[in-house]
Amino acid sequence: MKTRQFGEGLLFSLTSHIYWLIMTNIYFILCNGLFLFFFMTLEPSFSNITIYFLALIPTGPSISALFYSIGKLIREKDLSPLRDFFHGYKINFKDTMKFWLPLLIVLYILFVDLQYFNSNSTTINDILSVLFSIAIILMIVLVMYAFLINAGFTFRLKDIWKLSVYYSFTKLKITFGNIGIVIILLFLSSIVSDFLIVFAASLVCYLFMLNSKEVIEHIKINFTDSQENAG
Repeated sequence: MKTRQFGEGLLFSLTSHIYWLIMTNIYFILCNGLFLFFFMTLEPSFSNITIYFLALIPTGPSISALFYSIGKLIREKDLSPLRDFFHGYKINFKDTMKFWLPLLIVLYILFVDLQYFNSNSTTINDILSVLFSIAIILMIVLVMYAFLINAGFTFRLKDIWKLSVYYSFTKLKITFGNIGIVIILLFLSSIVSDFLIVFAASLVCYLFMLNSKEVIEHIKINFTDSQENAG
């Protein structure tokens, strides 16, 4: 009978993945210390939304680092959390900020409008409230595709958005799966804690990337010339 070497087997693989996800999530939390500070110290009021959104500016590169790390974990079944996370943070910082800052502005406007509709309830405002809520969810899914593409490939900004929109509507099964992940996360956050979004970030990213593996392979085959993943 063949003797298993240390480092083989389901239990070792499972515990290693859990360790890598936990450590990657810790680095993600550290990179979002500014937002967590304001979130914990300020009164949870809509009047503080401007401060919250400004504090979210550093979050974009940390999400890219998360996607880079989880992407490597899924591809290679191995990860050096500290080195890989901050390598992904560094190499994707500039490109990430190019789409993250405009996204924050758009989401800020949508949330402000949504608050207005909810505080001035009329039939039209109620309909607009639903439409804007859907738009926010779609924007989140769209930008998740952008993070996915940006972390694994080198494309121009306009091409990242084009591919994000393209896959959002041509891979509907994957898109609805990703929307489902977002909705479940938001639901659990509402009944458990708002901090769940931050403390479960690596797990959510892992599920998102597993669900989107077909997209990654499609990009490799159709939109690159044997291009390797970043890093």
